[in-house]
Amino acid sequence: MKVYNTLETDLIMKELNQLQDFLDQNEIPKSKKRPKTFLGIAKQPHYENVLSNMYAFFFDENEVHGFKDLFTTSLMQLIEQKTQNKLLFQWNNKNFSQFQNFIPRTEVNTGNGRIDLLLDNGEQAIIIENKVYHHLNNDLQDYWNSIEYNDEFKIGIVLSLQPIPFIQYDKFESSPHYINVTHLELVNQIEKNIGSYLLDANHKYQIFLTDFIQNIINMSTPVLTSKEIAFYFENQEKINDVVSFKKNLRDHIIAEVEKANTILEVFNYNAPRVNSFNDKRARYFVSPNHPNLMIVVVFANMVDENKNGTMHIAVELTNSLLKDREQYRSIKFTPEEEEIAFCEHFTSTNESWSHFAVKHYHPTNAEIANLGEFVADWIRDDHLLSIYHKIDSYLTEKKNKG
Repeated sequence: MKVYNTLETDLIMKELNQLQDFLDQNEIPKSKKRPKTFLGIAKQPHYENVLSNMYAFFFDENEVHGFKDLFTTSLMQLIEQKTQNKLLFQWNNKNFSQFQNFIPRTEVNTGNGRIDLLLDNGEQAIIIENKVYHHLNNDLQDYWNSIEYNDEFKIGIVLSLQPIPFIQYDKFESSPHYINVTHLELVNQIEKNIGSYLLDANHKYQIFLTDFIQNIINMSTPVLTSKEIAFYFENQEKINDVVSFKKNLRDHIIAEVEKANTILEVFNYNAPRVNSFNDKRARYFVSPNHPNLMIVVVFANMVDENKNGTMHIAVELTNSLLKDREQYRSIKFTPEEEEIAFCEHFTSTNESWSHFAVKHYHPTNAEIANLGEFVADWIRDDHLLSIYHKIDSYLTEKKNKG
């Protein structure tokens, strides 16, 4: 173990004090994690045709979802909000208040292109161009002309992730026939209106709709805000120091836990595979006689965010040693050992591993500084080692008997 001289110690303390001042004087932004959605799990959260199919399903007022005209009403409200101040004559004489009995269709062929989503009742139509991450370079005028109704019976919508300041149907002229609605505006309006529809809606599709809305929110909002990004670059050096310090703390804990195994001089040491799930969260002290018997020290909660700084140590059995769990009832444990033996995880889990006995700890700063010695003491003094020895002896005797 390295011994620091006085100058090195003073420098370390100065750095720690500077980090503490930074943390005291600054409120670190907490970025919200995006909830996972089914489309995200399926790796299809942003495919335009997938989203168009979802929209088509929910726009269909006769579908099994039971939301009736929720989507249509919400869209019409947005159209009204966005066109009430428009002076263009194209919007003054459109009346879609009785837009009913339409059929949603996707990928409608125009001859020169495809309309992503068309709501058409034979007399009126809403033409929807669904844009997610692609640029708007579609021939919107072709889409408009392919629906052979008079202009007052058609509405064009460009449904996009981000607002589009003006909409073009060719390279030189903005289109008077289309308005821009964002996906987020639409789902926000749907959420405002959904209350009165829930009573008749199918519960299964309520879950689908909630997940779909969350998917739209995930795509429409950045992982970090500009304010959070600015905070990072303004404080980049200090933040990196904090991150580095956290890594050093984790490395210290790992080294100390590994030292406990050396102190005990009982077990084989088996580190998890580098960069595996358990590499930064646990260490295993394995029986030299029975590789499926071990003591595991789990320290992940000591350094992970939003955790309580605790760790636990358990006598663990895996694989073949779990085939007959009742056999361990024949081992004579002391009353103190009985208090932690046969814990709930061992009696209830069907996993290929199980904690037979477990103890939880909340180390103080002083204990963390010399964690190896304390872990070794806890294993010895809190009956974990004696339980391990009795199971190890039982398995050895059973093996020798054949």
